Parts: sequence; C-alpha cells; structure tokens
Amino acid sequence: MSRPAPAPLTTARAVGCSAAAWCLFFAAVSAWQVVAGPAPGQRFAGYALGLAIMSVLVGVLKLAGAAVALVAVLAPPGLPRRPLQLLGVALWGAFGLLSLYSVGNLVITVGTVSGLLPPSAAWTAAGGVTVRAVLYVLFFLVGAALFGVLAVWFHRRHHLRWTSAVAGLGGAPMLLGLLLAVAPAILGQWGLLPT
Repeated sequence: MSRPAPAPLTTARAVGCSAAAWCLFFAAVSAWQVVAGPAPGQRFAGYALGLAIMSVLVGVLKLAGAAVALVAVLAPPGLPRRPLQLLGVALWGAFGLLSLYSVGNLVITVGTVSGLLPPSAAWTAAGGVTVRAVLYVLFFLVGAALFGVLAVWFHRRHHLRWTSAVAGLGGAPMLLGLLLAVAPAILGQWGLLPT
C-alpha cells in the first residue's frame, strides 16, 4: 500500500506562511503586554518585571513557532535525517499544543454553558460567551488547523516515522507545562512573581 502524495509545494508554502503569520500575530500580543505592562493599581502591578519576563519567554516560543513553520516549507528533500526528524517533532508539537488548548477551551465553554461546570471568576468577569470569546477560541482553532496540515504534509513529504508524531504530540505539552511551572517558580523565589 503506497502513501498518499503530499500536497503540492505551493499549497504547503501558503499554509506555512499563514502559520508563520499566525505565530507572529500571536507574538505581537506578548510584545504589547511587555510594552504596556500592567496598569497601576492592577492586582499584579507590583510584579511588572516578572510578568514582562514571562511575556518575553512565551513571545520567544511564539517566534520559534513562526521559524519552524517557515523552515518546514523551505526544507528541501534530501537533508540529513536528524534535522528533518526534529522539525517534524516541532510541527507535531505545535499542532498538539494548539489542539489541546482549543479542545480545553471548547470543553470549558460547553460545560459551563450546559451547566455541567460552575462558571469561573474569569468566565463571569468576561461576561460568559461573547463575540470576543468566540473569536479567541476560533483563533486557536485556526492555528491548530494550520500546524496540523503542515505537520501531515511535512511528515509525508520527508517520509518520517510515526515516532516523530508521537514525540511531538506527547512531548510538547509536557515540555511547555514544565517550562510554565518552573519559570514562574524561579521568578517567585526571586520575588518577581507571587508564590
């Protein structure tokens, strides 16, 4: 049984450039958070430096996502196996993270609207399901779809093993979770974030 052919390179490049643009827009949010900082009198205004460090950290991850998307569509066949495998792991990881986050948002929304989950303070403060909240969820679904299409295309084009997909889908959420637990803990120990 033969593998299905990957999408034409022109289509893949359009998807890759769109995924990179999505990441750059997302990174701009982190940049805006660093520049704007918390408003005086806001709950965490005294931790502006720690929040800025976390925003820069996640901003760098978002820029890395843009780079991965662009490199994926520019990598010619015939490159050494290891870089292709690592790139495949990164693409599957981005897809896995964005999909997991999107599914989590949808479960919370459906659970809260249906009454199965009590509304959180953030849910109540945001006003429940609003146009802004729907656009937020759609934004992440678009990112997940872009990286999913790109991961499948790259996987087929470079004939990667299934282990690349498993490593990315399983490893990226664990790595991000570890990073987002360790960095605030360290910043908290330094007095830059609350503990």
